[in-house]
This record gives sequence, C-alpha cells and structure tokens, in this order.
Amino acid sequence: MSRAVLVTILLSICISFSSAQEHSVAREWNEVLLYAIRNHLARPTMHARNLFHHSMAMYDIWAVYDEEARPFLLGNTIGDFEVAFERFDFEGNVNEARDEAISHASYRLLLHRFQFSPECFRIQRQINEFFSDLGHDPRNASTDYQSGDPVALGNYVAQQIILFGLIDGGNEAANYDNQFYEPVNDGFFLENREWEIFPIQIDGNLWFST
Repeated sequence: MSRAVLVTILLSICISFSSAQEHSVAREWNEVLLYAIRNHLARPTMHARNLFHHSMAMYDIWAVYDEEARPFLLGNTIGDFEVAFERFDFEGNVNEARDEAISHASYRLLLHRFQFSPECFRIQRQINEFFSDLGHDPRNASTDYQSGDPVALGNYVAQQIILFGLIDGGNEAANYDNQFYEPVNDGFFLENREWEIFPIQIDGNLWFST
C-alpha cells in the first residue's frame, strides 16, 4: 500500500472520528444548563422546570424554520398566557439560523434563571464564555424577529419564556416559595442524630418539611 493511500485512509478516519465527537448547539447549551444546575442549590422541581423551559425554547426555534412543525409556545395560548407570533419569510442557511437563534435564546434565558444563584458569578462566566466562543455579541438585544434576523428570534423567544415563567404557577418572583404543598414528614436533621433516640416514621416517597 502506497504512503499516499495510507495517509488518505488515516485522514478519513480522523475526520470521521472528529465529526462523531461534534455535538449540536442544542446539546452544547444543554451541557451549559447542566453545569449551572450542578453549581446551584439542590432544587429538583425548579431545575425540572428550567430543563423544560429551555427545551421549549429550542423546540420552538426549530419549529419556526420547519414548514410543518408547530411551536409549543409561539403563537399559542398556554393557560391565560398568549404569545403573539407571525410567520416570516426567511432566505438563508436554515441550520445556521437555528443555531444562532438557539444560542441567543439559551444565553438570555439561562442568565435570567441563575442570576440569584449562590454560584452566580461562576455560572455567568461559563455562560458568557461559551456564548463568546460561538462568536456572538451579547449587545444585540433586538426582538424584531419579523425582520428575519435569527438573533432577534432567539431574543424574542427568551423574552416570552421569561414572561411566561412569571405566571406559570412556579412562583419564580418570590424565589419559588412554596404556596400549596403541605409536607407529610416532619423535619429531619441528620446532625441531631434523632433516629438513634426516637423511632421516626417517614414516607420516603414524599418531601420533608424544612
């Protein structure tokens, strides 16, 4: 086998391997969100909501550039929350437009959701660095999506999901303070070693009081 043929085969393998390691922008932003969750407080229901809203943002952007798909939030009414949206003409690379819109929506939504985290500076640095590495400008805050600008679409989607999050029952404005749930289990503090003195009846499927 000639050296040229061998080099070509090895190069093809390297390119294939490199391509297999690449992830979509949506996957990469999900990793940024998971990083933020790991560096935040352990609040499962709040983070489940963050994962859902972030997925909603990315799906709606994907659907906007698809001829048959329908967005979940854009142009629809969820409960009492109505989101205005009009289809627009787009001429350009759809995949690049989706990536750009997803990045701007993710950037603004995640900055908003983790602004009061105990590790907010570390999380914000990660978000800003990834956004910058993608070559985006955070100063572009336009929401005029009807112009066909993917940046404006991403900003608009984030804006609407942030507004939706203020009325969806999560009580985000009050730091997600409990409004309805009454715990069945009493408070359980490991440092007091209470279980060694008194038998404690708990339902492990339900939350503890705090």
